[in-house]
Amino acid sequence: MKRRIVYTGILALLVGMAGQAQAQASRLGIHGAYSSGGDVEESEMGFGGQLEVPVNQILSVELAVTKFSDEIDGSSSTLEQDLTSIGFSAVFRGPLGPLGPLGQQLEGYMLFGANYNSIDTDISLKNSAFSNTANSSLDLDDELGFHLGAGLNVPIAYNMEVFAEYRYTFLETEGEETTTDMYGTVVTEGDYEYDFGVGKLGLNFLF
Repeated sequence: MKRRIVYTGILALLVGMAGQAQAQASRLGIHGAYSSGGDVEESEMGFGGQLEVPVNQILSVELAVTKFSDEIDGSSSTLEQDLTSIGFSAVFRGPLGPLGPLGQQLEGYMLFGANYNSIDTDISLKNSAFSNTANSSLDLDDELGFHLGAGLNVPIAYNMEVFAEYRYTFLETEGEETTTDMYGTVVTEGDYEYDFGVGKLGLNFLF
């Protein structure tokens, strides 16, 4: 009897959440990205996409993929990095009031979650800094990071909206740098911090 009551309660809760979720639409969209902040020195424009599914009137879950490039120019080498970040977020939304003469409903949101990060690197040595020809490579492990962020949505049609967002990721990774010259090969292992912020500007389709 108790088990039936528990199952009935869980079913009622799920039905209630589904009913509430109808007040908020699902979102599917694309975005451009530019990284700024943290350990990023010189970002190039990136791109990505996102899918967001509502849980109730204020909470939804989002899966987002973003890719961008970063270049670090040192005294003896230049490091180019291509980063792909796959994030899973809890998103909390709320209305901020009408915007402009047309009265579009401005909506704000905050998010936090975890992301899987894959980094491809390419090191170019500056020959003027070495008396001998050498080459170097850096292999970084794929790692989980944690992020938080905030954004704004502005509707432009009944089923379309533009959005602007900034999220910051805290990331630590391990790697192995290999340097080879005429004297041999040196392998150095270490821990690397690579915190980064990403600004996004994009378009969502509501369904």
